[in-house]
Parts: sequence; structure tokens; C-alpha cells
Amino acid sequence: RRIYRSTTQVPPELGQIMDAETFQKSRLYQLDKSNFSFWSGLYSETEGTLILVLGGIPFLWSLAGTVSGRFGFGPEYEITQSLSFLTLATLFSAITGLPWSIYSTFVIEEKHGFNQQTLGFFLKDAMKKFAVTQCILLPVTSLLLYIIKIGGDYFFIYAWLFTLCVSLVLVTIYADYIAPLFDKFAPLPEGELKTDIETMAKSISFPLTKVYVVEGSKRSSHSNAYFYGFFKNKRI
Repeated sequence: RRIYRSTTQVPPELGQIMDAETFQKSRLYQLDKSNFSFWSGLYSETEGTLILVLGGIPFLWSLAGTVSGRFGFGPEYEITQSLSFLTLATLFSAITGLPWSIYSTFVIEEKHGFNQQTLGFFLKDAMKKFAVTQCILLPVTSLLLYIIKIGGDYFFIYAWLFTLCVSLVLVTIYADYIAPLFDKFAPLPEGELKTDIETMAKSISFPLTKVYVVEGSKRSSHSNAYFYGFFKNKRI
């Protein structure tokens, strides 16, 4: 933050590619983000400390046992209780983090002209993200706990292999099956832009197979691009 406050002129290294107005806008935006990051991080650390000191985790575990018990699952069903605990913990985290996310989107991003979301779209998106996360997190966690339960002395090796496989699968399917739940993807039409991208990819030996355009204007006016894929099947 000290650098953002003190650096008010365009550095000589950027003088040829950035004018003073653009630099000033970028500086103020980053300063606001830095301040927000400090206070949200401080809150997160305080919240985590209070949860540990005041016994929040044992309380949540007990509550998860009560919830599981209402559905006929006793203490012997520790995996079921663990999933209930995980659901309650992620729900608590989502609720406590929601005000910070709203402030970031509708105050900071709005102030600097980047936000394109309505409150309704934002809340719908948040609920969808929570639901998709649970659909992935709960089955994976249940299998991981089962592997730990039956893995014996070498459970950590089996658990590591399982998490590695899950990570590879998620990276593989994310852009094709998960990301389209939130945004529309369309192949980049033939033209000068696609040709230039493919030429640049070939010049650095990047095995590009497909280029997509993401309709993200309902969320933000930020420009962005990302790369994904394995081995000879890379996409932008």
C-alpha cells in the first residue's frame, strides 16, 4: 500500500506504453484493492482465531452429529457426520464471506467502473457456485475418508494418489463441463484475431487446439484470458 500511495507518477519503464491518466486509475484501483485485502484478511484471521479459542469446531462437529442423527445416522456413521460437518462449515464460510464479496463487487468494482452485475445475478451466481461446490466436494470427501478408513498403515499413499487423480480429472473437465454452468463459451470465429493467436502459439511451440470466447460481460468489464489442457491438447 505504501508503494501505491507514494508512486504518483508513471515510472520511466512504463512511459512508452501507459499515459498518466491510465496509470492514475490503475494506482487508485490497486490501492483500494490493497486496503480491502488487508481488512478482509484481518477479519479472516480474527474469525479463525475466535473459532479455535471458543470451541467452534467441536460445536460444529456436535451439531453435525445432531443433524445426522435426525436422519437416522448414529455416531458410528462417521463419514456421514463428516459430510454434515463439511456442509455446515462451508455454509458458514459462505455466509460470513458474503458481505465482503458484496462490498468488493458493488463498492470497489462499481467505483472503478468494472462491475456489470445486478444484485439478483450476484446472489444467483453465489448460490449456484455453492451448489456446484457441494456436488463435487461431498462425493470426493466421502471417498477420501473411506480410503483413509480402510487404507491401513499406508493410507496416506492411497489418499495422495486419489487426490492426485481427482485433481487431474477436475482440471480436465473444468472448462468443458463446469465453467459452462456459469458462462457461455463459443469458438472464436475465423478471422485476423484467431490467425494472429494461432501464429503466436506456433512461434512459442504452444500446442493450441481450440480458442473460445467467453461471455463474461454480465459480471465484469475486466479483460481476461486463461489457458488449460494437458500435453498436446491446449486451449485458450
